[in-house]
Amino acid sequence: MPAPTPPEWDLTPLFANEKTFHAALQRIEARVDAFQKYQKKLPHATRALIQEIMEEKEALGNEMSRAGAYAALSFAQNTQDEHAKTRESVLGRKSMQWRNKTLFFSMWWKSLDEKKMNALLPPNKEYAFTLKEMHKYRHYTLSEAEEKIINIKDSTGGDALVTLYDVITNAFTYEWKNSTEKEKIQKISEEELRAKFSNPHAETRKRAYDLLWEKYAEHQPVLGEIYRNTALDMWNEGIALRKYEKPISMRNKANDLDDEMVEAFLNVCKNEVEVFQDYHAWKAKELHVPLERYHLYAPFDMPKSEWSFEDAQKTVMNTLEDFSPRFRKEAERVIVEKRLDAKLRPGKQSGAFCMGHSPRETSYVMMNWSGRLRDVSTLAHELGHAVHNHLASERTLFTHHAGLPLAETASTFAEMLLSEKMMSETRDENVKKYLLGHQLDDAYATIQRQAFFSLFEQDAFDLIHAGKTIPDLTEAYRENLRTQFGKKMKMPEKSAHEWLVIPHFFHSPFYVYAYAFGQLLVYAFFEQYQREGKDFVKRYEKFLSYGGSEHPEKMLLEMGFDPRKKKSWKDGYRLLEKKIREIKKI
Repeated sequence: MPAPTPPEWDLTPLFANEKTFHAALQRIEARVDAFQKYQKKLPHATRALIQEIMEEKEALGNEMSRAGAYAALSFAQNTQDEHAKTRESVLGRKSMQWRNKTLFFSMWWKSLDEKKMNALLPPNKEYAFTLKEMHKYRHYTLSEAEEKIINIKDSTGGDALVTLYDVITNAFTYEWKNSTEKEKIQKISEEELRAKFSNPHAETRKRAYDLLWEKYAEHQPVLGEIYRNTALDMWNEGIALRKYEKPISMRNKANDLDDEMVEAFLNVCKNEVEVFQDYHAWKAKELHVPLERYHLYAPFDMPKSEWSFEDAQKTVMNTLEDFSPRFRKEAERVIVEKRLDAKLRPGKQSGAFCMGHSPRETSYVMMNWSGRLRDVSTLAHELGHAVHNHLASERTLFTHHAGLPLAETASTFAEMLLSEKMMSETRDENVKKYLLGHQLDDAYATIQRQAFFSLFEQDAFDLIHAGKTIPDLTEAYRENLRTQFGKKMKMPEKSAHEWLVIPHFFHSPFYVYAYAFGQLLVYAFFEQYQREGKDFVKRYEKFLSYGGSEHPEKMLLEMGFDPRKKKSWKDGYRLLEKKIREIKKI
């Protein structure tokens, strides 16, 4: 039964109340203390002992993950709730202590030579894979005492700075005056303001962007310092202490991709700027608006601009079922089990996410519903993540989630399915133009925008390390925009402050290229699906079921995609050019 209105989630499956949450923390504490008994046994370790240790680590990890999910989701539903802030802070300190108490095992494992490591791999293949992945960090690992200090430092250092950014920015409100209502000024949230970026009226879009950029520019001294110190913290640890080659190498290693592959990928994106420059120039002319940054997401005319949540849910579920009944079944679990929070509320975290805290558990999804078509796509996107999590439910906790570049494939594929279905079911050329334009706008936002975000991050880290100022970072972002959009697009002066608006820069440096990576993969996969039909579906479900239990390159080669070949990525841009030609003909 579709939800008639945007639902709120139920966190009681995690913990019934605060008392049971704190009881769980006590159980974890006792279990962590008991885990330390293994330290004395390691000098005489056997494969059987390593198997036992990994089983206990997984069980303990599942308990920690449940507690972490409860704290994070409670905070996300109301970032101004003092109890939620305290809960996250308490759990953060305890988690640091637990990591330090169990650190001995990973330190010991990474100290083994290759021969000894291979001899002790446990019978469980996924545990063995996890341990091999752990061992590859041996050259970047410090002493146990140093690692413990870093864990302590992070809980009140870098992690605390990111929380401060969230607290400050989630409290932002914006004064909005409706042009049709005299003297009436409303205070709206950032999510409500962002919804106006794709408003049909050019002046509304301009006012919305100006308000956003002005707000963040006003807070640049504080937000800029938060970013500078977050970046310096990462540089000092990653480059100075751990000896990674460059800041992005830390993310690449975690993504199981090498620097050369990622650099080649980003260079293709940088060299293909004319694809979207051409689209933006045509779109501005088609919509009779100036070629300005304000109008990137100006919508094409569409009869139905407002969506009820019920209609959106039905559309997304039918789309998934057409592709695979299993996809619909796994997505519906989120709705039926009340794991979705889509209702707009003051203080609620902006954006959207899906959290799969345990392989056997139904995922939680958060979004902010405002009735736009973009929200329908977001629903499909986040439920796509949930489907991915659920298909990988047979994996261990350690291998449940795919690495970041592949973590976005199911979500963006679901969006593509939605767009194609909606276009195929209408004969109205204006609707088709709207949908195709929306697809291209999303492709820009997910591919080109994210790739240039990543390029900016690399420049920003180098500038900060060189002792440059926060205004220097703003100027670097301005140059990034000029390269991305070309000389013909007018860039408002205020738009250079946009880098302060991007939460991923603060939360997860160098995360964003994964979106572009995943989106271009989706174009390749979708072309296969159109050629092969149901034969593709089974292979794709198997691909998703791997989770993170195989190396990304091997998984992609099984799907017929070679990530080391520039042509693989360029083919994605050729498909985008094809769609641009299609929309020009309508």
